[in-house]
Amino acid sequence: MIDITILVCLYKKSIEESDTIQSLLKANIGTINSTIYIWDNSPESLNEESLVYLSSNFRNFIYNHTPENVPLSKIYNNVISSLTCENCFLMLCDDDSNIPVNFFGILENQIRLHPSINLFLPQIYSDTVLVSPAKDYFVFTKYIKNLNSGLLKSKYTTAINSGMVISNRVFKAGFKYNESLKFYGTDNYFMLEYARLYPQLNVLDVNIIHNLSYNTSDDVENKIRIFKEIRKANKIIYKKYKLTRAIVMLNNLLVSLKLSLKYKTIFFFFDKDK
Repeated sequence: MIDITILVCLYKKSIEESDTIQSLLKANIGTINSTIYIWDNSPESLNEESLVYLSSNFRNFIYNHTPENVPLSKIYNNVISSLTCENCFLMLCDDDSNIPVNFFGILENQIRLHPSINLFLPQIYSDTVLVSPAKDYFVFTKYIKNLNSGLLKSKYTTAINSGMVISNRVFKAGFKYNESLKFYGTDNYFMLEYARLYPQLNVLDVNIIHNLSYNTSDDVENKIRIFKEIRKANKIIYKKYKLTRAIVMLNNLLVSLKLSLKYKTIFFFFDKDK
């Protein structure tokens, strides 16, 4: 039997407002032995009625509330340390992804067909655009057109966290998230390290709708905040790749200029808040 811990990072949402939780309640888990682990970073915890409801609907359910808003890297490492069996899996989920009913059936089939593969990725769409997985060439990301499901080379491949399914073998081999990263860059950091150690991953024949806040928001203040966080994350992600880091930071500077001209503000250039 396949064991999987499904981690949902919740923030300022009720269970009714979370697309991820609602879709998991409807999903066909099948023969997979699943644990639903909700890590709630909201200022207020879920009410008792919601917790009782989730406990009665999920066979194995864990809830952890941290109102101090713990960084994703620390959440991930904490949950990783709780995994016991070498052949179990960890699925990472944001709180706003609509997971298809047949996701786990397809996942289980692919795990059985490719038992040596350590990473399984859904195809993530923002509106009608496939945004993950994508090809990452450090200074630019290229969306993949006509992506086929099945095995894909890990090199120069990136993906977003939500829906990512990782074998515990990766963590047993020593991988941990860099806790200097907070809420941005954990996915790029993981994919870069994964590609260094493992030549292939598996793309699932499953589509998940997920809105990217940076692309969809018209709030310039929010775009400035996110861009600053991405730039800080890049300094950490590429720290041991000195030449690549220099190229990436130069590109960040050029992007700062482009965004500053587009939105008529100089604040894209500064790491510190106004």
